[in-house]
Amino acid sequence: MVDATDLGVLVVGWMAAWTGLLALGYLADFTPWPRLRILRSQGVTKALLLASTALVGGFSLAGVMQYCALLATWAILFSSLNWLFHYFGSVE
Repeated sequence: MVDATDLGVLVVGWMAAWTGLLALGYLADFTPWPRLRILRSQGVTKALLLASTALVGGFSLAGVMQYCALLATWAILFSSLNWLFHYFGSVE
C-alpha cells in the first residue's frame, strides 16, 4: 500500500521537475544554450498537460482527491502562464 507521504513526495517531485524544465525554457535566452527555448514550446506544454491529466486520472481512480486538486491546479496555472506568454510576448 502506498502511504500518503509517498504520494506527497511524488506530487512535489512532479511539480518541481516540470517547473524546472519550464523555467529553463523561459530563461534560455539568458543562458549559453538558447536552444533550450524548445522547453517553452506548445508541444512541451501539451506533454505537460497530457501527462498531468493521466496522473490526476490515476489519483482520481485511487481516491486521492487532495493530490488531484493540487496537481490539476498547478497544471492549469502553468499552462495558462505559458499561453499568456505566447499570446502577449515573445516576438521573435
